[in-house]
Amino acid sequence: MQRTLLLSIVAIMAAPYAGAQFVAPGGTLPVVASLPGLNSTDWRTDVSVVNLGTTDTTIVMLLQPEIRDGVPAFATMESDPIIIPAGEQHTMRNILGNVFGLSNTKGALSIFSTDFSPLVIGARIYTLGDDGGSYGQNVEGVLVANEAWAPGVTHDDFYRTNIGIFLPIAPLPGQTLPFTVTVSNADGDTVATGTMFFSRAGLQQRSLSTFGVDQLLDGFIHVSCQDQALTWYAYISRVDQVSGDAVFRPLRGRQSDLP
Repeated sequence: MQRTLLLSIVAIMAAPYAGAQFVAPGGTLPVVASLPGLNSTDWRTDVSVVNLGTTDTTIVMLLQPEIRDGVPAFATMESDPIIIPAGEQHTMRNILGNVFGLSNTKGALSIFSTDFSPLVIGARIYTLGDDGGSYGQNVEGVLVANEAWAPGVTHDDFYRTNIGIFLPIAPLPGQTLPFTVTVSNADGDTVATGTMFFSRAGLQQRSLSTFGVDQLLDGFIHVSCQDQALTWYAYISRVDQVSGDAVFRPLRGRQSDLP
């Protein structure tokens, strides 16, 4: 893929209309995964893309890595072009393995139609059950800026909650961008605070235990970004400690904060 097209993908994914909350020529899934988990789970991600245009379109996808301890899990990857006929849907099973040849990892995925045809994007991260069924969580990207919130946080012996932040465009060279995470109980009292630092584009996901949360029966999360002009994505994933089943909730901000 030419560098100009790659830069166009990154730019349009950061535009205010480019989140999955609207029909647009592109969209972002803040997390896609292919990796084993606790309780014998084995997570994979299916992605479906519908071409709402009246002519065939070509999509390209940009996969950005998870960042752990400041190090990306893999280099940013670009997919080969994929043609989707007008009015049809294209589904990619286990997209990390079958499209990008990756396993035991996760990242964030941006999808873009090269002729600006409108797309609808859906995704599910799931695992197969012993009875032949499956369980998991739908994934959606909600673009935010400045600050955002998610309710329904539980973190104890029965449930664990992870917080994920995806920054699609890297900070300026030499700059480290902090995101402040505040965990509160249902009464609004602060339970824990912490910071997630980004010196490059990518996904970071952490358990609330890393912020010092031990027993939280019912609460919510607030995330704020030092650079109020940047747009980004964030989510929580609440996982049942017994079954491994999970619930995905995107953090939501104010529309007026989007540039």
